[in-house]
Amino acid sequence: MRTLRDQCLPAEGFTLTELAVVLVIVSFLIGGLLVPLSAQIDIRNTRDTRAALSEIREALLGFAVANGRLPCPAPPTTASGAAGAGLEVAPGPAGCGVGNLAGVLPWATLGVEENDPWGRRYSYRVTRAFTAPPSAGATAGFTLSPAGGDLTMLPAAGSPAIVAANVPAVVISHGKNGNGAYISLGTQLPVGADADELENQILNNAPGLWMDGGVVTVFVKRAAPTVTADDEVVWISQGVLFNRMISGGKPPPLP
Repeated sequence: MRTLRDQCLPAEGFTLTELAVVLVIVSFLIGGLLVPLSAQIDIRNTRDTRAALSEIREALLGFAVANGRLPCPAPPTTASGAAGAGLEVAPGPAGCGVGNLAGVLPWATLGVEENDPWGRRYSYRVTRAFTAPPSAGATAGFTLSPAGGDLTMLPAAGSPAIVAANVPAVVISHGKNGNGAYISLGTQLPVGADADELENQILNNAPGLWMDGGVVTVFVKRAAPTVTADDEVVWISQGVLFNRMISGGKPPPLP
């Protein structure tokens, strides 16, 4: 039988050692949950980036059908909200200016998102011949020439293998690491050191100036991304472009 004195004694709680052990266990559990969550966010952003690039590809093809040419890049250094932000630089009779073949995707001209899911602008490089406005009565400013594109896709920098040749246009998301990408402020993030990514990056905030010192014609599309080379790249082939033009009722003329 418990006495009144026993009933008044305070209940025993956890010791400091026991509380410390519990906190350590909880911290391990939370840490174990955070890592998969971070990985899930990366997977989602990569998936969304690929979906966005697919939409951009369709927008470029739609622009070509409607205008008989591909658009010129937008100036990468123009901040969002400023005059001309996201608009292509108007081409001359022969197409984009030789100093404006590379820049950022003209998102406002195409009606697509400015940034990729990582919050950076898409880089865009186009072959000049495919940006010339059509002459009076013509359906397109370019011809059905199998060697018309001047861009080449490789699986790795310096590889003798070729993924695609004679490409009219390339669009690049610079991935999670963002090396070399432009942001909405019109500034460029630091370039990386990976050889594959260096092939896909603009240098010195100047449209048309690339890591090899001139207007680059070689790009890299890796089979699988890595931490140091996580660019996502899509391109428009001549076959796809020509077929879309023909199915849209605007077949390019023969050379």
